[in-house]
Formats: sequence, structure tokens, C-alpha cells
Amino acid sequence: MSDSLLTRRDFVRVAGSGAALAAIGQNCLAAERDNEPIEDPLFRFVQWNDVHIDETQPSSYRLANEKMKYLVNWINKTERQSRPDFVIGVGDMIHGGAPASLGPDIRLQKSLLADLEIPFHPVIGNHENVQQEGNASYEAPFREAFGEDRTNYTLKHKGLLFVLLNNSGAPSSNSRDVGRRRNEWFRSVLDGSDDLPKIVCCHIPLVPLRDEAVLKKSFGFISYAAQDDQLLRLVDQHAKSIVAVLSGHLHLTGVVTRNGVHHVSISGTASYPCDFASYDVYSDRIRFRVHSLPQQLSTPDTNIHGRPRHAVDYTDATHPTHESYIKGNPSERDAEWRCLVGHHRPAN
Repeated sequence: MSDSLLTRRDFVRVAGSGAALAAIGQNCLAAERDNEPIEDPLFRFVQWNDVHIDETQPSSYRLANEKMKYLVNWINKTERQSRPDFVIGVGDMIHGGAPASLGPDIRLQKSLLADLEIPFHPVIGNHENVQQEGNASYEAPFREAFGEDRTNYTLKHKGLLFVLLNNSGAPSSNSRDVGRRRNEWFRSVLDGSDDLPKIVCCHIPLVPLRDEAVLKKSFGFISYAAQDDQLLRLVDQHAKSIVAVLSGHLHLTGVVTRNGVHHVSISGTASYPCDFASYDVYSDRIRFRVHSLPQQLSTPDTNIHGRPRHAVDYTDATHPTHESYIKGNPSERDAEWRCLVGHHRPAN
């Protein structure tokens, strides 16, 4: 009997010593894995953010529009049976450097998305409304392009509930009516869906993704985190049903787990490390993977957390090299999270 044909029962019978285990165990178990059917996910989705599409040329972020074309082609060239079901654009898809730029940039975005062969679900970032969360005038181009109901909304897909939030004005919007209304709406969604696993999407991260004191310096803006205690408290209170919070904004990639909820920030493609993410959703888990643009579209000079923007290349205690500081550690780029999709649980 060859090792490659051993069953588990055969293995137990013949492996009478530690030497036998060492000799044939690896081949036996590998053969069993090879014979097991490959499990297909229930569905896949992709996260884009911080692309900074720019109608004005030269673009503020080099090759931004070309990177958008690559992302669309990356989806379309995937074999249909493996293609993601949809894309979530988690904010700052456009550059929108001034109010007058919002309309032209969003129209360019729509034209570039016209070739995308799967649905696109947008989240408002601070560059879609120049930090004016909830302002009807500043958000008019976005609403005209994607719909009046595409600011705070939900999407249910194959047993998983996505909650898409507009927190683009944080932290300054936290104490204003627009922030309070958003959080009350979020509370009502959570209270009515405790039996469903959820993924929350909001542009500005709810927690610092690096050592807070260091991140304040390297990012350089007060919005290094939303600093929204009420919103974060709601996530904590419903942590049993929230798998992850997906964000962008920081132009670095990282994951922080708090009370079992995975807080994810992806760098986006406008600036280095030029990342986007994919998620394979199974009945009992989610596989999360970060992808980088190819070398010809990688732009290291656009890194905002080190030279040349700063005099130093920042690091922190858990990211001892600058490369790990901006890209994240390996576990922040490829991981599996437990998640029971399609298994409805009674509300507490």
C-alpha cells in the first residue's frame, strides 16, 4: 500500500511508532486534504476606498484615474463563477478638493464605473462632500449620481447584513444634529437585527489603527479616528452580531480587534501602499485578504506617513518597521474571522 493511498483508518493501524508517524503522517494527511472537495464561498465582495479619482490633471494623486481603471478590469477579468457579487466603495472614491470639483469628479467616477460588470455600493467619505456631512448642497452631486437613499442605508445579501454609514464629518459632526440622527438610525438598525450577522462600513475608522500618539503625528489630521463614543459604544453593545467595521481614510492598512469586532482600514489605491481588499464569505467564516496594485501602478512617493511628507518614517510598538506601519503585519493582510452566515440566532 502506498503512502499516498492511506486512509485515516489505515494510518492509525500502521503507525505504531513515532518513527512511523514521522515517516508517513504528513503524506497521509496531505492526501486526505487533496481528496476533500474544495468549498466554494457563499459569495465574495470587494472593498475599494481612497481612490481619489480626479477630473483635474495633473491629478493630486499620481495615476489615480489609471488605478481606477485597473480595479474595474481586475473585477471584470475574473472568471464569472469566481467573480465577486459586488463592490463596496468605502469613501473618498473621488478627490473632490473643492466644492466646485465635486460634480466633475463624481461624473468622471460614474463614467469609469460604467464598465464595471457587478454592482457598486457607495459610502460617503469626506472627499465626496468636503467634510460637510449631511449638507444637502455639498452632497447633491453624490446623491444625484447614486440616489437620495445612499447615505445611511442597509444591504442584505445571502444572510449577511451590511450597514453603510455616513460619518464623513467626524469628529466635528459627532456633537451636531447630523451625527446624533445618524447614530439614532444606526441604533434602530442594530436593535432590529440582532439575529443577523453584520458588517458596518463607514469611511472614518471608529478606533485608532496604530498607536494613537504616533498616528496623530503620521496622519496629521484630527480625523485619525472618528472619536465618536456613542457610535463606538453601539458597536460594542452589539458586538455579538457585528463581525467587522470596514473603513478607509488613513491611507494605511491595518486591523484592530476590539470586543471581538474586527476594525479594518484599507489604504486605498491613491497613495502607497496602494491596497484594496477582498472578502470570501462562507457559512461559518469570512476570509479577508489585502491586494496591492501591480508594480507599474505602485507609487511609493505618495506615502503620507513618512518621507517625503515627514522628516521621519513612522513606526510604532507593534509595527517596528515603516513598511509594516503602512502595510500592516501579515495577520492584518490575510485572516479568517468566525461568522455564522445564514444561521439565525435568537435576539438577546
